[in-house]
This record gives sequence, structure tokens and C-alpha cells, in this order.
Amino acid sequence: MVVVKNYPDLFKKFKLLIFLIIILGQPPLIFPQTSPRQTEINFRLENGLKVFLLDRPNSPLVNLVLAVGYGSRDEQSEEYGLAHFLEHLILFRGKRSRPVEEIHQDLKRTGGWINGHTSLDATIFELSMPINGFEEGLRNFIDLIFNLNLEEEDIAKEKEIILEEMNLQVSEPFSLAVSLAYEQLFPSHAYGHPVIGRPDTIKELSLEQVIKTHRTYYSPANCALAAVGDLKTIRLEDLIRKYFGPLRGEKISRPSINNPPSLGKIGRAEKELDEKQSHLLFACRAPDISSVDQYAFDLLTAILGRGINPLLIMALGSRRISVANVLVSYNSHRYSGVMLIYLILEPKNVTLAEREVNRWLRQIHQENFSPDDVLGEAKDYIFDFLNAAKKQIKLEAEKSLEDGLKLASSVALYLLLLEDMKLPPYIDTIDKMSSTDLRRVASKYLSRPEMAIVVINPIKTKNK
Repeated sequence: MVVVKNYPDLFKKFKLLIFLIIILGQPPLIFPQTSPRQTEINFRLENGLKVFLLDRPNSPLVNLVLAVGYGSRDEQSEEYGLAHFLEHLILFRGKRSRPVEEIHQDLKRTGGWINGHTSLDATIFELSMPINGFEEGLRNFIDLIFNLNLEEEDIAKEKEIILEEMNLQVSEPFSLAVSLAYEQLFPSHAYGHPVIGRPDTIKELSLEQVIKTHRTYYSPANCALAAVGDLKTIRLEDLIRKYFGPLRGEKISRPSINNPPSLGKIGRAEKELDEKQSHLLFACRAPDISSVDQYAFDLLTAILGRGINPLLIMALGSRRISVANVLVSYNSHRYSGVMLIYLILEPKNVTLAEREVNRWLRQIHQENFSPDDVLGEAKDYIFDFLNAAKKQIKLEAEKSLEDGLKLASSVALYLLLLEDMKLPPYIDTIDKMSSTDLRRVASKYLSRPEMAIVVINPIKTKNK
């Protein structure tokens, strides 16, 4: 049965999840409450596919995203990298009803764009098409993803591509640091191995493994679909039912994943690269995508590292620690979240910066984030970090609504990963947050952080 609801009823619960390719997953932006004139349609096909359609009247594009319940967390140790490898094969190798190259040529000719991403929890495929060519693009999209037909030659060629990607990743400081951090942060958990895999496991992947995995996981009952576009002009719901309805496959019980066990100590890794400056990364466990703590943690992340007056920059500056660049992000996965603090700085400042950030994180729960936290004249000397962060998040939320592809990606992942879980309205909850809430989550997650530290220094030159 089709349920037609008002746009805010569902969307104000969502968080926008944007992929950082290779390893990360999903740092959030947030959906606000929006115009009641926009319509959403939410239903489930008989084959189990969960569908969400959002009406954008007069939009020239249709943005469609399919989220597949298969990611690196589902891999066994002997097949690390298989999810990412399979995503590449689906997009670029083999034949379907015709060669993959012809499908891409048709998509390009009609103004279409297709892409894919693999993360810890899911694989997503994106299609963006002009409204006039959408039906043809939709047929090609389904042909590519569900009608996989490969030969040994396809496997061999794609292995070369993936192995080259690995070489690039280990030479790029941020990608390498994040990969090492996740290994240190989740040493005995399914989140601990790189999404891209390891050279030895990639080399051993077989055609039979790939085909079996595709048949097992790439079932409509194991997927969620979201689309943003002009529903009436192209009768989008009818097209979804027409082309996705005949697909068959059973619901898969994914391998059981527990919440990661306590670390017990701070993980640490050091590497050297041919770089002029040092790269210092802190990775702390944080709320997962289903936790109500995520709201306060989003605000805390914004206060620490974004806006015109980031608290982290002030803390480092007070110790006269100069940094070239700072990135603070929060990535919420299904079974854990991760806060990343990434610094680029001179090698001579690494030791002091590492000590200071470590100390500062443990004490952040004692900070005043708003003038309301103090009395009397002291209010005049407290910057309103809390209110500034709330405004920033609302602005990001409004901007996120303008990107139909990111919007569809967020919804598809929400439907896939949270299923029937209910979260409180996002922006309403952000509005109600107080400094007490921020101090509570800071104390819970950062006062004794489950943390990994990665240092990447320039290669030391030997004196002749």
C-alpha cells in the first residue's frame, strides 16, 4: 500500500550522509523542516525493495540512488576488498544485455551520470538523468547493477586497477592516516580493515567469489531506493514499479556484527612519506548512526573545528602551536561513530601538538560553550559557540536540500541502515540542545577517549 505523507513528516528525522571515498563512510549534514507543498511517497515493492520518492516539481533532473546492504563489514578475512572490487566490476566491466561500454555511451549521450561508492556498511549507486531521458537511463542503470556477466579477463583487468589505487592511497597522507586510524581504532572488529582491501586478498579473489557474492547480496529485498525529481511529469512511481518490480531475490541475513569492544589503550601508528610537513590524526570513537547522542556530538564537532572561531584553533593558539591546516569531522556508521581531528603542521610541532590535543580532548567537558553558562559580567567575555554552531548546522541543512543527489543518497542509506528505527526530529532536537548536553557527550566519549593517533612525518634524510 502506498503511503503519501507530507515532506517534513519523514525528512526532519534524516541526516545527510556524504561518502568520503575509500574508507570513511558518512560525515553528516542535516535535513531541516521544509515546505509542506512538497510530497513524499514511501512504499515497499512485493520483492522487498524499500522505495522513497520525493517530488521536486519542474526539476529538469531526476536523481536516483540505490543502497545495497553489502559493505566491507560483511567481508571475511580472505576476501577483504571484495565489496569495493565488486562495485568497480559492476560499473565498468563485462557485458549485460550488451557491453558495458555501450551502456555508458548511451548514458553520456542522453546527459546521464552514474557513479558508485563503497563504505563500511553499504554500497551505493547513483544515477542523475535529464527528465526527458530518464526511462532509458533507468533501464541502463538496472541492467548494469543486476545483470552482471563477467569473464576471467574482466577480473584480471580490474585487479590491476585496484592494486594501482592501493599504491596511490598509501602515498596520500590523509587516506593513509585514516586507514591506519581505523585499523588501530577497531583492531578486532569488522570496521578495522580497509574498504579497498589488501593486496594479497585482492590478488586471490576469484570469478566464482564475485558472482556468488553478487547473487547473494544484490537482491531487491536487500536494498533501498530513493529518488528526487518531478514525480508527476514522468510518472516516477509507475516507472519504479515497472522496472524494479520484476527483479527477484531473497532477503539476506547479514553477518552478525557486535558493537566494537573497548580498546583498553590508545592505538598509535607512525609512518614516513615524501612530504614536507607532518600530518597528525586523532580518531576517537563517537556515537553511531542510531544513537540520540549524535545530535549533541554534531554540535560539538562544529564548535571544535568549523566556523570563523573554531575552539580547537583557539586552544592550539593559546599554546603557540602553529598549524597549516585543521579538519574536524564526525562520521556516524551503523555500529560506531568516529570523530577525526586532522592537523598539518611542521615536524618540530608534532610532539607538543599531540600532547596538547590529547590533554584538551579529555578536558573539553569542562568548557563553557555559551554566555548562559556563566553569571554576571563574565557573560560579556564568553563567545556563544553553541548558538553559532546551531546556525551553522541549519545553514548546512538548507544547502543540503539543494543537492538532489546527496539528498537521495542520505535517504537511501537511512532506509537501509536504520530500517524501522525511529529517531527524534533532527533540527527540532538541535534547537533544544544546551551546553549541558554538549558537556555530557564530551565527558562520555572524550574524557577517557577510545582513541587512535597516527603520525605521518617527512622521510628522514641521512647525513652524508
